[in-house]
Amino acid sequence: MTAGSCTMLLAGVNGASVYAVVDAGLGRAPSWAGVLYAVQGAGSVATGLAAGTLMRRLGERGFAAGGCALFGLGVAARALPGDAPVLAGSLLTGAGLPCVLIAALTAVQRETPADRLGVTAGRVHTLLYAPNAVALVAGAGLVAVTDHRVLLALTGAAALGCAAVPARGRDVRSGEAEEVPRR
Repeated sequence: MTAGSCTMLLAGVNGASVYAVVDAGLGRAPSWAGVLYAVQGAGSVATGLAAGTLMRRLGERGFAAGGCALFGLGVAARALPGDAPVLAGSLLTGAGLPCVLIAALTAVQRETPADRLGVTAGRVHTLLYAPNAVALVAGAGLVAVTDHRVLLALTGAAALGCAAVPARGRDVRSGEAEEVPRR
């Protein structure tokens, strides 16, 4: 949950910087943001298609850590000049972000007793997605007073730091889960 909340917070800052990347970074029309979002979406779809297999092989923590790292590299690549690194960054961002969310929500479903799943899932969704909304607002303010390249480089580095959170500790792989006692 910590890695998911941290990553979603950073995703808000990343999202607030898209038009600065398009305008100041690439010198393109605002409509070019649609291209970046389409490439990001392609990365998310690819991750979605491979998620089950990857999570079985890597475990929830490994899958989340890898996603944080991909997201961080993608955000940092958006700070680089030129279409190719920015497009690659969009692809990596799109590929990494779902990993963290899928791992977190899978852990909730697997570890929460059935009679508590609804309320727990609601709280977890708030913890995961509220930071994004706050960071969009804060990110918009930061983009106004900070060079977008510096902001994206710092955001990417912070996301790489978030990758350390799920990388610590023991993971339970699919098929190894212990029975959760029901209340």
